[in-house]
Amino acid sequence: MLQSMMGRIEDLDIRLCIAIFSWNGRSFLDRFMRLLSRAGDGFLYPFLVAWVWIRHPEFSGTLIPSMAAAFALELGLQKALKHALRRKRPCLSLPEIRNLVALPDEFSFPSGHTAGAFLMALQLGTVWPSMILPFLGAAFLIGLSRVYNGVHYPTDVIAGALLGIASGGLGLMLF
Repeated sequence: MLQSMMGRIEDLDIRLCIAIFSWNGRSFLDRFMRLLSRAGDGFLYPFLVAWVWIRHPEFSGTLIPSMAAAFALELGLQKALKHALRRKRPCLSLPEIRNLVALPDEFSFPSGHTAGAFLMALQLGTVWPSMILPFLGAAFLIGLSRVYNGVHYPTDVIAGALLGIASGGLGLMLF
């Protein structure tokens, strides 16, 4: 029973991955999705932290350590899961999919880009509660871009979102 259900989930995951990847080939959308994917690389995060520190110094004493702890937890868990589960990326497993962005490694589960984006959305949403929905929307789009660009399955993105939210929440609880 469980094996049958897991097979159906995997089949749906593959079909959704192929369907989302098939959206590419539109110049503007391709550029936008590559840009979103790059935004999830993490190079913007130090600028966001600096922005919090400058604009809201009252939060920097707790939010910056909270972010650091959350990212340490998220990165450690994400790397451990990737290397324990060793799920190949769709562009390495499915002939109908190719990567449209550089591969950080060969394993896909969970999506680190998505985890980092949701972690940041949750953390920044504590400073600017009125912006939590736009932050979460941006994190969702980063996750979607990873599937669109052929480097993750939808379940990788869902797991990354859950990991980012859990890590971000734990970081907030600690500080």
